[in-house]
Amino acid sequence: MKKMFTLRGVSNTGKTTKVKQIAQWVIDNYPITNPHNVDITKDEILGTLQINKLRIGFLSAGDDLAQVKKIEKLLEENDDDIDIVINACRTRGAGRKYLEQNFNRKTGWLTTNIYVEKLNSLLINQIPARDAQIIDELKTWLTGLEKH
Repeated sequence: MKKMFTLRGVSNTGKTTKVKQIAQWVIDNYPITNPHNVDITKDEILGTLQINKLRIGFLSAGDDLAQVKKIEKLLEENDDDIDIVINACRTRGAGRKYLEQNFNRKTGWLTTNIYVEKLNSLLINQIPARDAQIIDELKTWLTGLEKH
């Protein structure tokens, strides 16, 4: 089964940034072949990294349905040959519903939702700890890939 890790949250919680951080972590820790459109300096990532035979897709934009649906382009460009997708979407709305309806056990996907909570200005000093916890959780899901 394929796996999808979705960072969910309201706008401006850092979902896109976290997808980029995970992409950078994979690049830094694994021998990458065939990188395609994964440039963390750009506003949006819509591309893949390959580690041996394992292909990881990244979709960092996910604030509206049109952005979330770009997963179709990602899969199409890779002949549906993606093992893991790391993406972002809003907590509620059409994008979330689209993912739930189209990427589930019945369609051959195991899904994990990681919630990116919005912290108010009084808790701003907790953002680094929150972000580290989210990144660590994603890393544990990816542990076991062959390191170089």
